[in-house]
Amino acid sequence: VTRKTALSLLAALAALIAAPEARAQLGGRGGPTRGGAPTQSSPTRNTNVGPRAGASGDDEPPPPPPRSEPTAQPPDDPLDVPESVKERIGSDWDGRPAGPAGAKVERSFFPYYQERRGDYRLRLLPPFYLEHTRGLDGRTGASTPREDVQSLTALTYYRRRSPDHDADVIFPLAWHVRNKESRTYVLGPIAHREAPFEHDNWLAPLFFEGSRKDGGYFHSPALLTTANWSKEKSFTIAGPYFRDRQGTDVDMGVAPLYFHGDNGDVEGNRRTYSLIPPALYFHSEQELEGSDLTVVGPVIAGGDRKRGFFDVAPLFYSIRGRPESGGVSESHTTLFPLFHYGRSPKQTLFVLPGYLRRVTPTVDTLLTPVFSHATTRNGATALTMIGPLAPIFYRYRDDDVGEKALGVFPFYYGSSAPTGRTFMTPLFSRFESYNVSRTYWVFPNLVYERDVKGWSTAFHPLVYAGRSERSTHAVLAPIFWDFASPKGRTTIGFPLYWRFADAKDGTVLQVAANTLYKEKRVAGGTDWQFHLLPLFSYGQSPAGHFWNLLFGLAGYERDGATANIKAFWLPIQVAGPKAQAAAR
Repeated sequence: VTRKTALSLLAALAALIAAPEARAQLGGRGGPTRGGAPTQSSPTRNTNVGPRAGASGDDEPPPPPPRSEPTAQPPDDPLDVPESVKERIGSDWDGRPAGPAGAKVERSFFPYYQERRGDYRLRLLPPFYLEHTRGLDGRTGASTPREDVQSLTALTYYRRRSPDHDADVIFPLAWHVRNKESRTYVLGPIAHREAPFEHDNWLAPLFFEGSRKDGGYFHSPALLTTANWSKEKSFTIAGPYFRDRQGTDVDMGVAPLYFHGDNGDVEGNRRTYSLIPPALYFHSEQELEGSDLTVVGPVIAGGDRKRGFFDVAPLFYSIRGRPESGGVSESHTTLFPLFHYGRSPKQTLFVLPGYLRRVTPTVDTLLTPVFSHATTRNGATALTMIGPLAPIFYRYRDDDVGEKALGVFPFYYGSSAPTGRTFMTPLFSRFESYNVSRTYWVFPNLVYERDVKGWSTAFHPLVYAGRSERSTHAVLAPIFWDFASPKGRTTIGFPLYWRFADAKDGTVLQVAANTLYKEKRVAGGTDWQFHLLPLFSYGQSPAGHFWNLLFGLAGYERDGATANIKAFWLPIQVAGPKAQAAAR
């Protein structure tokens, strides 16, 4: 904001603050009245009227001293704006100094061109010298401590002197720049910068080095090295060597030979790893889980607090429990594919080629190529088989659901359950799902089935018949086929009889030997045709009829008021518009 605007805002703010106090001070005895009554800034106090004790009746209390009008004290600096007010109203200052102030511009032309106005001065002797100055004494033009002088000599030397900025530049070879407490020196490819707690040293393009209050950097393309560091993180690459740090987490290595990482946690969650690819070596540790893993070629070893393992892939595997640290007493050993044995407090497992035995508190399973037996749920279910390579005997029961099954192969198999039952022999079988379906099979290939939707009978592969809701089928392969549903019907008596009916559009197409019958539902009735091929044809429609001999050698056709006769396949109109025109 401009100074005028700021002064106006502060004056208005002071008036608003002083106004309530001034109004309060105007009240009381002797002050202005409102409607004939005195105003007051505090509650009225009751006073005794009349002479006081120890005083004569003629004495009256002295009048109160007159009250002065309130005054507002001006601030020491009317243009000073508090920081809180600055944050709220912002500023339109663009960073450039205000324009030069002064009544007129003073100019001179010898020995160089010069003009001055207020604190501004310009000296010009093109193309040798140019000088621009701000911060002079506005009345005399003398130098002041806030003076800012910039000059350009011979188009190559730039010079500046000001309270915060200095510069000496011989373009493009040498540079000296001061920005408050920071100084920068450049001489060709050499650069140096100094500032509080900072410095930079460059010799481009060989190396670049610098430091900051909490870190620094170093880059050398010739040495294939780059590094930067701070309190929070650092990163270094020097040829094949690298190191990366994020807080206390460090990853480092020499690619592709060695890699190592450590999160540096000292509060119980430390994690480390090491990898040596040429040696096929890997090792990691996790403190929180109490686990470790080591790999050396095919050898794999490790574990956690509850169990440890040792493997030689792909042949040998071993697991051991650690009850002393919270695990269970268990062991598992595998020599693949010959042997496996496992033991824990709740189960044992023993496996050999062709043999398996597993025992738990509720399950006992024995599997061999010739005999198998298993019980589960504390004996509630039981399975016994002689087989399975050569199935001979099968028996199963489940006491919880009431299911039983018995098979003596290949002579008999039967089962029963609350949902149905099965009976099978080499000559006859019966399958029933209670209140849903029932199926019979009779040797060699007769099947009869009935369910809630209908029935079907099949004598494979010749005879098929049945009904499902409103659909039926009947097949005597390969000479008779009939399929009917609410959508239509197809009947084939191969090879002499073919009939296709579509109930949706009311069409019928029928072929029987050398006869053809076609029917179609049309507006007003039915359009049908009969052909005794190739001798005779006859048809009717709601608008007329026709007949033909030998497809039109002789024939007649009427369609409404129009009639045609055919002679030698040529149509001749005998009634209708053309016949009336010919008569006229």
